[in-house]
Order: sequence, then structure tokens, then C-alpha cells
Amino acid sequence: MRVVAALCLAGLTLLVTFQVVARYGIGSVPIFTEEVARYAMIWMSLLAAAVGVREASHIRIDFVPGLLEGVAPRLNLVLEAVLDLVSLTGFLVLIWYGVDMVMFAAGQTSEGLRLPLSYPYLAVPVSFVFAALFAFLRLKERVARS
Repeated sequence: MRVVAALCLAGLTLLVTFQVVARYGIGSVPIFTEEVARYAMIWMSLLAAAVGVREASHIRIDFVPGLLEGVAPRLNLVLEAVLDLVSLTGFLVLIWYGVDMVMFAAGQTSEGLRLPLSYPYLAVPVSFVFAALFAFLRLKERVARS
């Protein structure tokens, strides 16, 4: 996922650079470049979010867990497990609504490329399936440690 997200970022960077050069150099920009760049940004950010869940590298306020870690390590494990369970629940809801979005967009096509809109919308359920899997594995590991 990290490689795919990095490729999306590279493609996004190249397309936006090409857009700027074409706009000011040629005076015209192919219509597909903005659309492909937008889809690359969507896939990149959502796949990177799933990687962030796997590596526990999202921004968070860890004052209470940090305080509990030294005073009551067992209670800290319970708190971390509850937070993982809340995250997992949120990811499952996002999968549910993401599939609903993909189904809704299935009959529509994009303006420039005439690509089925279900392709960019598919980034939501795919990314959050991975995020849910990573949250579940972390939760399972915490329960095994306690």
C-alpha cells in the first residue's frame, strides 16, 4: 500500500507540474490531467491513512495513556484496547457507507475520461477494509497481551 500511495503521489506531482507548464507554456491543458490528478490524490491519501493505522502514526493526544502507562499499565492496555475498538467500529461504518457510495456511483461516468465513477469511489471501502484489518490485528494483540 505504501508503494501504491507513493506511485499515486509521484503521478500526482508529474501531472500537476505538466498542467502548470502546459497552461503557461502552451496556453492549453488537456482535460484529463486534472481528473487523473484528483483521483491519484484520493487514492494516495486514503491508502496512506490505512498505512497510518497499521503503524499507529496518526496524530493523537496521548496525555491520558502516557499518564496511565506509568501509574496503571493494565488500565492503560484496557484504554488502548477500547480506543482500538472505537476506531475499528468507525472503520466498519466507513466501509458500509463506502460500498453504498460505490453502488450509487456505478452508473455514472466522469466528465473528462468517461471513466466509471465507481473507480475513484472504490478507494473508500478498499482503504478502510485495510484500516479495519490493521485495527483488528492491533486489538487482538492488545487483548493477547492483557
